[in-house]
Amino acid sequence: MSGFREIGRQPLFRIGLAAKLVLVALVVPEVQQEWFLPFVSFMPTAPSFDPWTAFVAGGGDTLAFPYGVVMALAHLPTVALGLLADKLTGLDYLAGVGFRASLLLADIAALSLLARLAGDGSLRAVLVFYWLSPFSLYVTYWHGQTDVVPVLLLLAALLYLKDARAHAAGVATGLAMVAKLSMGLAAPFLLLYLWVNKRTRDLAIPFAAAAAGALLLAQGPWLASPGFREMVFGSREIAKVYQLSLELAPGLSLYLTPLIYLLLLYFVWRFRRQNFELLLAVLGVVFFAVVLMTPASVGWYLWVLPFLALHQARAGASAVFLTTVFAALLISYHLLYSQGAQVPALGLDYTWQGAEIAAYVSNHARSLWLTLIGAFGIVLAVGMYRRGITDNDFHRLGRRPLALAIAGDSGAGKSTLALALAGLFGERAVTHVAGDDYHLWERQEPMWRALTHLDPRANDLQRFTQDALGMIEGRRVVARRYDHGTGRFTSPEVIPANDVVIVSGLHALYPPELRARLDLRIFIGAEEALRRHWKIARDVTERGHDADTVVASMDRRTPDGARYIAPQADHADLVFTLLPVDPRLLEGEAPLGEDQVKLRVRLREGLYYEQLSRVLIGICGLSVEVEAIDQDATVVFVVDGEVAAEDIALAAGMLVPRLDELLDRAPLWHGRMAGIMQLVCLMQIDQALRERTWR
Repeated sequence: MSGFREIGRQPLFRIGLAAKLVLVALVVPEVQQEWFLPFVSFMPTAPSFDPWTAFVAGGGDTLAFPYGVVMALAHLPTVALGLLADKLTGLDYLAGVGFRASLLLADIAALSLLARLAGDGSLRAVLVFYWLSPFSLYVTYWHGQTDVVPVLLLLAALLYLKDARAHAAGVATGLAMVAKLSMGLAAPFLLLYLWVNKRTRDLAIPFAAAAAGALLLAQGPWLASPGFREMVFGSREIAKVYQLSLELAPGLSLYLTPLIYLLLLYFVWRFRRQNFELLLAVLGVVFFAVVLMTPASVGWYLWVLPFLALHQARAGASAVFLTTVFAALLISYHLLYSQGAQVPALGLDYTWQGAEIAAYVSNHARSLWLTLIGAFGIVLAVGMYRRGITDNDFHRLGRRPLALAIAGDSGAGKSTLALALAGLFGERAVTHVAGDDYHLWERQEPMWRALTHLDPRANDLQRFTQDALGMIEGRRVVARRYDHGTGRFTSPEVIPANDVVIVSGLHALYPPELRARLDLRIFIGAEEALRRHWKIARDVTERGHDADTVVASMDRRTPDGARYIAPQADHADLVFTLLPVDPRLLEGEAPLGEDQVKLRVRLREGLYYEQLSRVLIGICGLSVEVEAIDQDATVVFVVDGEVAAEDIALAAGMLVPRLDELLDRAPLWHGRMAGIMQLVCLMQIDQALRERTWR
């Protein structure tokens, strides 16, 4: 309701509403009087479970209403009220006003949904490019087409889909197809959107089942009706799809419009993932392709209008100019060659308003006119493609996974951070490459007496690099796992490629070839006393090792850590260092919790640190102390304090909203230091994706 109130306060909405109310009251479109209104008016005057057959049997025109029960029910209440008013007043006019009023109500609802799809700050653009569009005024209120009703249902399906409400989106999609069969053009693309994204794949089957169920329940009861089959499935509108064809042999043709549609479907299926902005662009291109490749009725162009309005809002002046010219050409053409309207109150009749002028226009000139309309339409479709697809960061990400690496010494918190990041993206979408799986020997092997785990020679780094690069390139690999409980390797298993590859381990930033292919390089460490404190607690409590053995092993590893592990921090985009809030706490036996540590962060090229600091202080209530800002834009700061997971989620929504669809539908946010690291990593990922786009 708040959305309606906000729209209602806008002067542009009120101007458009006043104009449309005048058109509803005064203008009588010929197609409504000749076709649509007689059928809908027949329903309350001669009630029948099968109004299509009853209407045809009563001498009605079979072309009158090529739509399903949803379209009929959308108009029935206001038409019935108009019929009652006509009977009470002795007029024969108000039923038509009722029909047009139902279109106005659908138009207002479509405006509200489109504004929500466009997002914050786009209401004015939606009002200008959709609500006040001269094309919308002509198609719906002068020519009298009813396509705004199925468009409304499709927009509802998209909004439900955006909110991950699969059943509601499926029902709305099914009802849109019942209202007008052509809305079925969108259904496969909605299903693909859910299927190709691992974060939404589990919604694909519920969506498809709900759509099929709604379609069957709302359409099924009339499939046996001869009148329904003749009026709906026998409509000449359907035959237009097959008119553009290439004759291969006598009686055998290649239908080009279905061919192009199937090619577009295949093209979109090849996307590894889509975001919602990409889906909207795809639907706009698909609808544009269909209407440009058929002798489309003027109402078909209304399918494109919502997506064209979004395109104009985002693409700027050039798109607005092209759309204006396109609409002018299209409206002027149909003013000459399509049915018009009457204005009885003024004694005006424009039902075939351009017939006399059209008689002086040769078929050759008319064809050139249509060619010009097609040319501008193609340019707009290409612009929608480029803006929504080629320039879409998420589409570029779809060509290869997001690749992160986390390096650090043993016990520094690599696995904890890897799990925290995996919780954001969702386990379905993450493949984890762990360096421990590439040790050369099992725990009891005597070679460990000569080499430590930190020595590169004790690890199969060539295979580690090959497997990580294979997953980054989208290939599955076969690898074994290291079981820390038994100290043994498992049998090799197939590890599939995924949307996000997280590489973690002692040597995750050691191989130069691997470093060069990463989107984000992270090094995590802890003050030495804190690291030893945590490692002893972990290895003794979780892994069952002897405490003296753990201490001896750490002492033996210290030189290798300084030689092989610590230098990897120089290659990192982010360096996290955990510090005890009070060093005296390390003297106790109990392991320190996250509330007893603070975090030092080093950002390479950390130009966004000021924005991050403001949010950490203002939203999360943390203390932020900047230690250094180097000439190369490297920033070092320390964060201290308590923060809840909910505040981290709120901060992420403010700092990196564009990554929302890359994350899981219910991302697992952490509080305290782990949550701060999640937030900083997301900001760095956002910057890395921008750089990938620039490259």
